[in-house]
Amino acid sequence: MIESRKIILASQSHRRIELLNLLGLKNIEIKNHKVDEENFKWEKPYSKSILDLSELKARSVQNKKNKNSIIIAGDTVVIRAGKFFNKTNSTSEIKSYLKTLSGRKHFVYGGLCVLSPSGKSFRKFSKTEVYFNKINDHEITKQVLEDGIGKAGGYALQNYGSRFVKKIRGCYTNVIGISIPELYKILKNPEV
Repeated sequence: MIESRKIILASQSHRRIELLNLLGLKNIEIKNHKVDEENFKWEKPYSKSILDLSELKARSVQNKKNKNSIIIAGDTVVIRAGKFFNKTNSTSEIKSYLKTLSGRKHFVYGGLCVLSPSGKSFRKFSKTEVYFNKINDHEITKQVLEDGIGKAGGYALQNYGSRFVKKIRGCYTNVIGISIPELYKILKNPEV
């Protein structure tokens, strides 16, 4: 059973850890990946780039000590009109992001990579459309800004960012950090 196998998550994201727990996975080890995301070269199609980035993260934590483990890595990016809304620690940038996304549709691209103990790579791409209501300046509170720190797009859908969402088309958990339906499908594969 996959539930008893050792899982390595190549991420420090609390959101991704919580999502893995939804699958009943217990034996999870957290390892910080060694990929310099800021200098990663995005190329079109972005769907392939995000899968490549996810695999780089997974492979960066792979070593002889964990050769019998399943490694999971993921990445999300928010895109609107060809512009990337990357993770930021700047509240002024988060405010700018939210004003730009206000009343509009944007896309959340999610890349997922699972490495089997044999080193075989299983990759899945998810694309979710998120529609925001109009956001007024007074709604961008200190709480909302702090909640957006370190999040793609400058918001956390599972927290204060949820108040701005008009509708979602696609996978909800992809927006939070990893597509649980896609991960579940991969983990059910006998080759994993």
